[in-house]
Amino acid sequence: MSAKLDRIDRNILELMQKDARLTHQEIADRIGSSPTSVWRRIQSLESKGVISARVALVDRHAIGLDVCVICNVKLSHHSDETRLEFEGFVASLSEITECYAVSGSHDYILKIVVEDVAAFERLLTRQVLNHSLVDSASSSFTLREVKYSTRLTPP
Repeated sequence: MSAKLDRIDRNILELMQKDARLTHQEIADRIGSSPTSVWRRIQSLESKGVISARVALVDRHAIGLDVCVICNVKLSHHSDETRLEFEGFVASLSEITECYAVSGSHDYILKIVVEDVAAFERLLTRQVLNHSLVDSASSSFTLREVKYSTRLTPP
């Protein structure tokens, strides 16, 4: 069930997604509201789960993580227990930054970010392909990032 958002909530979300460091006063000035009202709305958005976290986005290249791989994984068998086990395994690996359960010929798509090809090979062969539930995996190395965004626009 989605939260009902008005124009002011949408404006607050837009500004916070561009720069989460903005103060309540700065947001209020930009949307024509009071800092207290902005604070209350942000608290409400957080309590409803609309704002799930406030984080700093790190440039992966700036910290030496230059290789990004999209890895399609097929499980050897399927049950609620095996899915939970595999998803727990994925959650434990910091190199896997995103994981999606998908339809089609594979069960999961993983986004893996590592320092180099050798690091990916180690992760793939020692961890992913070594996992008892993994039947197969196919990977594609990204050549360049065309678009990356964490911003969402509410309907």
